[in-house]
Amino acid sequence: MNDPDLKLVKKAKQGDQHAFGKLVKKYQNKILYLAYDLVGNYTDAQDVAQNTFLHAFKNIPYFRDESSFSTWIYRIATNAAIDFQRSKKRRRQIFINQSKYDEQDQPYLENVEDPAVSIIKDLENSDLKELISELMEQLSPQQRAAFVLKFFHDKTTEEIAKIIECNPVTVRGHLLRATIKLRKKLKDER
Repeated sequence: MNDPDLKLVKKAKQGDQHAFGKLVKKYQNKILYLAYDLVGNYTDAQDVAQNTFLHAFKNIPYFRDESSFSTWIYRIATNAAIDFQRSKKRRRQIFINQSKYDEQDQPYLENVEDPAVSIIKDLENSDLKELISELMEQLSPQQRAAFVLKFFHDKTTEEIAKIIECNPVTVRGHLLRATIKLRKKLKDER
């Protein structure tokens, strides 16, 4: 396999933190953007990205070189985002089931965004991006991951299959169902 990160990965597997730091620097923006596309909130995306790199750091000795480092780190990020979405859904259900008295006692937290990330701000201000983001929340985590990886991160069906650990036929099914759902909902919105 011709992985451009192979030398850094080998050094990182041997405990070279500087080499791992170079990998983080190379992939930090890509992983942050992927996380943002999957969870739809910059603060949450930062948490997902941080968890991704912590998981990768702890598990780099077990990386088996069966896929590229890029595919491996995208897989970790995608799984972290899917887990985050599932836990967010659980937390939302718990909150909805609380009484009004309990709701009044809950502190409200504001999402503070990093002003240095102007491209994300531009995307958030776009009406179409906002509408698509809202609609994408209605997709299953696997459909959303496949859709985001394909159309926002230009991954091939084979790469997506490796990242979300399924076969390419399943990926195509996720993409088809996601596209049909989004197309129908966009028509309904117009």
